[in-house]
Amino acid sequence: MTEVRPRRSIPDVIQLKRIGHVLLRVRDLERSRQFYTTVLGFEVMEQDPEHGGLFMALTGNAHTLDLFPVADPAAAQPPMAGGLGVQHVAFQVDSEAALREAYFTLQDQGVKIVRAVDHVSQKSIYFHDPDGNLLEIYHELPNARELFLQGRGDRDVALVFDSAPRS
Repeated sequence: MTEVRPRRSIPDVIQLKRIGHVLLRVRDLERSRQFYTTVLGFEVMEQDPEHGGLFMALTGNAHTLDLFPVADPAAAQPPMAGGLGVQHVAFQVDSEAALREAYFTLQDQGVKIVRAVDHVSQKSIYFHDPDGNLLEIYHELPNARELFLQGRGDRDVALVFDSAPRS
């Protein structure tokens, strides 16, 4: 007997909770593991020998980022700005002080910062991982939602951190 579903008069919208994780294809799994663990603080949760992937998480999460090697590293094309697909992955920090610390930690680790920007609703630092994937670390202002709904007037002013000693 076939189950008959009741018809819905109004289409429902799926109630998503959040973006769960991102999978990145990488040229060198070990090089990427080093970058994401030592620079960004990810924890390796599981190495999947059957599929060749590495599952990583940020503190308090079970799963945030999957790293899988490309089939042919020599033939892999780098990400293209303005091209089809994901353009960057953003990681949020809890405060402007944490963003400032991230900025100087990236510099200390030899990571080139592409740009640092005050977007009105958030302040952001952009940089690349070893495979050229654009990453962002940002601090969102408490009233960011209201700013977006009002039309935030994105001004993209350069964000400058003073070089005073960190605590």
